[in-house]
Amino acid sequence: MSIFKHNKHQIMNILDPKKRIIVLVLSLVMSSVAMSQSLYDDPYQWRIPGGKYIDPVSFFSLHGYVNALYAGPSKQWMEGSTNGLGYPGQMNIPLANSSSFGQDAALWIGSEIAEDVSVVLEIHLHKNGSGHHGEFENINPEDARAYIGLFITEANVRVKLIKDYLSVSAGTFWSVFGIQNKDWLSAQNLFSTMPLASGAYLSHYNDIGVRFDGFLNKGDWGVNYVVAVGNGYDEWSIDGFGHADINENKTINGRVSVFPGLGENLNIGLSYGQGLFAQYDHHNVDPNAVGIYDHSFEAFGVDLTGKWKNLSLRSYYISSSEQYSNDQEAFDLPNTGFMAELKYDFPMEGKLGINSIIPKFRFDTLDKSEFIEEASDQYQSLSAGINFEIKKNVVFAIDYNWFDEKYNKLDNDRFIARITANF
Repeated sequence: MSIFKHNKHQIMNILDPKKRIIVLVLSLVMSSVAMSQSLYDDPYQWRIPGGKYIDPVSFFSLHGYVNALYAGPSKQWMEGSTNGLGYPGQMNIPLANSSSFGQDAALWIGSEIAEDVSVVLEIHLHKNGSGHHGEFENINPEDARAYIGLFITEANVRVKLIKDYLSVSAGTFWSVFGIQNKDWLSAQNLFSTMPLASGAYLSHYNDIGVRFDGFLNKGDWGVNYVVAVGNGYDEWSIDGFGHADINENKTINGRVSVFPGLGENLNIGLSYGQGLFAQYDHHNVDPNAVGIYDHSFEAFGVDLTGKWKNLSLRSYYISSSEQYSNDQEAFDLPNTGFMAELKYDFPMEGKLGINSIIPKFRFDTLDKSEFIEEASDQYQSLSAGINFEIKKNVVFAIDYNWFDEKYNKLDNDRFIARITANF
């Protein structure tokens, strides 16, 4: 190190003042890169949904993706674009029955401002900044289900309290329940559509509060854990996201996952969440309205990711209930969702200008209860397609998605092609 410092001083004396400044800045940046990269420094550590884009340095780091797609015609897509998911529904697919092009993008800004302190900001950008769809004839703005505009999903500071075992984050963050929130980040969703099974949990759930996480490891074995306490939502969909707690009841979500002896090739997670949406509104005079009940939720989840050679499996199951109660009655609305997807990586090693070809398959089901019984339904989808990894960070994907509703039948199958670039 002393030799490096000596040589550096000699170089600085030779250079003119402007070049000295440039060399000094580059030296600081390079040294900070070498000292950082510690936000996720263990393969068994819990990560946020967009964790692979986090690469903090002392000054500044910027990562993200741009996603462009073409969706073929679908006769009744606009009637079924939520399919039990709630707002914002299939947000990355154009809200139109006709064939259409669409896009979305996301940015992650990270900084490690001290050895044990880092910050992250995650921003998603969609075509329509208003969040409404006035351009579609005969559709009220409140009925729009997609294109939520500019949305901040992570904005928090993270402090390591006890090395490996405990860190705390404060600010805005994705819900820590399960692994389904990863699919809202379209660039890392294996398919272009959101799994319907995710509708058994709150849609696109981001919260404001505090989050605690830590991990243990021993060889090929590992455990990580995370729990979050936040303001909570006032309803099941993204419309319930607010900036304050309206009922003095903090929402709690948590997950524990185990790597049982096969390293990163097998991970099993268990999740739990509960919260209160709203309390009985004594001023509500409509006896049939939601507001005459205390409205809460409880959810359980199991998830599994596994890899054997070039074959990968990702799956989760969610069971939840919305609970309504007042002085006269109490009842539950149960929801269950199951999703499993497979992919196989065929290495091409640059042949035909392709790194790899990845065929893929997904089975997906959701049994969703609604307060208005006639709106309840059972959904099922099958998806199949192929991803072409052109370069390490560039993927061209095609897939076809078959949707089936048990009661409210729709003709809403859809072909989708997209290209994604990560940086």
